[in-house]
Parts: sequence; structure tokens; C-alpha cells
Amino acid sequence: VGGVAVLLGAWGAAGQGSFQNLGFESATIVPVSAGQVVDFGQAFPGWTGYVGGAQQFAAVYNGLFMDTAGFSIIDRGFTNPFGEPGGLIQGNFTGVLMSGITGVLQPADATLAQTGLVPAGTESLQFRAHLDNFSSSDTFDVTLGGQTLSLIPLQAGANYILYGADIHAWAGQTAELAFTAIAQRPHHVDTYLYLDSIQFSNQPVPEPGIFGLSALGALLLGWRTLGRRQ
Repeated sequence: VGGVAVLLGAWGAAGQGSFQNLGFESATIVPVSAGQVVDFGQAFPGWTGYVGGAQQFAAVYNGLFMDTAGFSIIDRGFTNPFGEPGGLIQGNFTGVLMSGITGVLQPADATLAQTGLVPAGTESLQFRAHLDNFSSSDTFDVTLGGQTLSLIPLQAGANYILYGADIHAWAGQTAELAFTAIAQRPHHVDTYLYLDSIQFSNQPVPEPGIFGLSALGALLLGWRTLGRRQ
């Protein structure tokens, strides 16, 4: 993991073209209490949120839904009600995608999407994320231009995994980038995806070494075991 961290530290970040707010730092939250609803456009400028394919116009601030699908923007004032590692990842804000149920108890995925120009010379996409550990069926995916990316876990942080994906084929093209927290079917509990620090890079994704993979696997196993005990 240490070796991978050194490689990542040397990555040059390419310009991000027309993509906006990839670190969620552009949120403009009018002071409200934790758990209150805020305007989606103010919480996630540049992004569009969908629950079960329906566009969303509100998000919750510093709170989580218990069963309902939706979105949250959190900052340093967030306290995870479940006591698990999910929380602020980097900077002032982190986005949370919550898949769960909508309407008449129908499972619904939560998708955060934005269309923009992938900078010329881009080789890879990287982002930091934490997926909750309440169920072995919790999962998420990332698509670019409608195609699911093959994600490589690169580094483990205190409360996130750094992922990378090869996207050189989209360099210089306009495409939709979408992150989806996939709902359990049948629904038991929400799937919570904490997302931050999305970047386009002009460097290829380095393959994790065997020791890095072993350390990362041990950490992921530890998180899942903790989640099941809770």
C-alpha cells in the first residue's frame, strides 16, 4: 500500500474541462440543523441525482435516511448514527449516496451523474469512497459513457478506499460520469456510499502489488466483520 501511495502522490492531475465540483467543495449550504433538507443544486452544484431513475431536487444535510433512497451532503459536523467508519473523507464536504426504497416499498438505486468533457490526455479516473458494511450484498458501480468501469482498489485510508479505473478511451470526449449505490433486492437496509475526491489523471492506473492487495484485503475484511457485529 505504501508503494502505491508513493506512485499516486506523483500523479499529475489533468485539467477537468467542463466537469465541475468533483470534490464536492462547491456546496453552498445555508446554515441549517443536521438532518434538515436542503436544495439539491446547492448541495451538489454541477451534479444531477436520480432515485430509481427519477430526478431529485432535495438532499439532506449531515444526516442519513434509515430506509429511503436519496442523497446527503456532510461536513465536519456529521456524526455517523451507526458508529461505522463512514464520514467526511477529505476537504469540507463529502457526498453520500443512499439506495433503499421509494414509493410503495420499491427498492431504488441512487445515482449521482454529471456530463462533461474528459480532458485530452486523460489515462485514468480515481476517487475515494467508502461503502457501508451492513450486508454482503452492498455494492456500487461507476459508469462513463454508459459503460461500467473496472475499478481497481489502490490504497486504504482511515475511512475510505482509493479506487482507480482506466478511462484512456474516453480522453477528449464528452461523456456522462455516473456513480450508483445499488439497492438490495429484496430490500433489508440501505446501501450507503460515501464519495469524494474524484479526479481525472494523465497517468495510468498502477497495478497494486501483492503486499498492497494483502493489506487492503485485510482492512476490508476487518471493516465487514465490524459491520456485522454491529
